[in-house]
Amino acid sequence: MAALRAIKAANKEISLSGKTAVVVGGTSGIGHGVAKRLALAGASVTIVGRSERGIVEELTALSPETAGATHSFVPVNAYLLSGVATACTKIKAKHDRIDYLVQSQGMATIQGFTPSPEEGLDQKLTLHVYARAKFIRELQPLLSSAKDGRSLSILSAGVHGSYANYKTDPELSLGSYSIKNAADSAGFYNDIVMDTFSEQHTDVTFMHAAPGFVSTRWGTEMPAPIRWCVRALQVFGRSKEDCGEYMFKGLTAETIGSASRTTESKESSSTKSNFVLLNEYGARIFKTTKLHEEAKEFVFKHIMNIIDSGKAVQQPNSKN
Repeated sequence: MAALRAIKAANKEISLSGKTAVVVGGTSGIGHGVAKRLALAGASVTIVGRSERGIVEELTALSPETAGATHSFVPVNAYLLSGVATACTKIKAKHDRIDYLVQSQGMATIQGFTPSPEEGLDQKLTLHVYARAKFIRELQPLLSSAKDGRSLSILSAGVHGSYANYKTDPELSLGSYSIKNAADSAGFYNDIVMDTFSEQHTDVTFMHAAPGFVSTRWGTEMPAPIRWCVRALQVFGRSKEDCGEYMFKGLTAETIGSASRTTESKESSSTKSNFVLLNEYGARIFKTTKLHEEAKEFVFKHIMNIIDSGKAVQQPNSKN
């Protein structure tokens, strides 16, 4: 608790007056906590989500009067890449630059491979990977227009494993789908997306973070018995506001704190200054999986092919 108090005190000294942030998934959960912290610091925040739920008024009430911040809402159906494209068009019409792009959209289910009828892509992987990659690629020019643009994907940095079938079944549609493979591939792919974008756009910092155990509405899509267990355990989780403080610390750090380099392979982790992995305390870590370098080129190219086509590249197998 003393460490959290120190982080909160340090965060209070940071002013983001004049800065612009876009938070995808900011109407609830972790994204909501981060959006509130950005507003408290004086940033103008655009929330991207399914329903507005009074979020603009809430952020306006939190903003310092002297910051001159304005907040807005952009609707999105992030289950579909076409929905992401529409949202990006609206965001680009509102902004000439983005200082911070934060993404936390996601879902927790025990369902099997569940492709959308329109695009044939699994719902969970779309939220966790494809939609995030598309938001970054579409909005990258606005991040590059900022003096120190930063993109943060909050998912599972440093805590996921490798996904071994990345080449034979990259979309998990040909028989590889399982809860573990879906989780590992999403984190594995996020590392690769951030790393590769950092190589292509050296003027932007690309971050992937693990939020830790947070008390949110996570798991509402699960069957009732599992949902009840999750709710019981969440009394031990940190609040979304405390998580927001840690993520804010990492997102805004002038220099990311060093950490012992722990990787499954000596060749697996980038130390480039603009590819940053964060732990649940907003501190920099250097842990990617043993297949990271081997898979990077293939996986990134496949994800870009999906984004370009706007649909599944593989033929989904409905029996998964």
